[in-house]
Amino acid sequence: MAAIRVLVVDDHAVFADALVTILGTDPAFEVIGKGGTVEDAIASAKALQPDVVLLDVHMPDGSGIDAARQIKKGRPQTQVVILTSDEEESVLRAAVQAGVTGYLSKHESAAQVMQAVRSAARGEALIAPYMLARLLSGMQKQTARPAGTPLTPRELTVLQELALGHDNDAVAVALKMSPNTVRTHVQNILSKLQVHSKLEAVSRAIREGWIQIPKQPAA
Repeated sequence: MAAIRVLVVDDHAVFADALVTILGTDPAFEVIGKGGTVEDAIASAKALQPDVVLLDVHMPDGSGIDAARQIKKGRPQTQVVILTSDEEESVLRAAVQAGVTGYLSKHESAAQVMQAVRSAARGEALIAPYMLARLLSGMQKQTARPAGTPLTPRELTVLQELALGHDNDAVAVALKMSPNTVRTHVQNILSKLQVHSKLEAVSRAIREGWIQIPKQPAA
């Protein structure tokens, strides 16, 4: 299996170097570039075509959220994981709307960061449970009746499971269907909603009132 090609972009050189070193300890990863600005992120993602970009939010020349949006616009198959010390709900929500696959605090362990990169490479969302709870709790649409949905009842059931933080395999077990069937449902959901990630799909479904906010997001 080919190594996951990773681009690291963080304006704190010591932190960026640490990420490169950590990822370099596992042959599953290949760090193909490093940068410290929004311009670096956009240009390097275009030139190097990484599988995953590890990206900070606050950089000298702008926002990593804007960089993520441009990266996804130019090459949708590149997955973006935000790794930041900013845990504000508004920033988290903007990141999801920009199409990021994962959002982690810089306080997370090295193992968690590596898992986020692996999950992102598979197109699986990964977000710390307490952040997921914060994000979803602020997205319930303030309407008495849910808006109409283009999704089937089965697709809504899959989305409800994804809102718990489950990956495709866990959804398959919970709903007693094959992983391939789950993947097909997820692809259909993303296509119908015209979104880049499962996080974005879940956030829209909750905002529109199509699914309920989970009481206890999974770890």
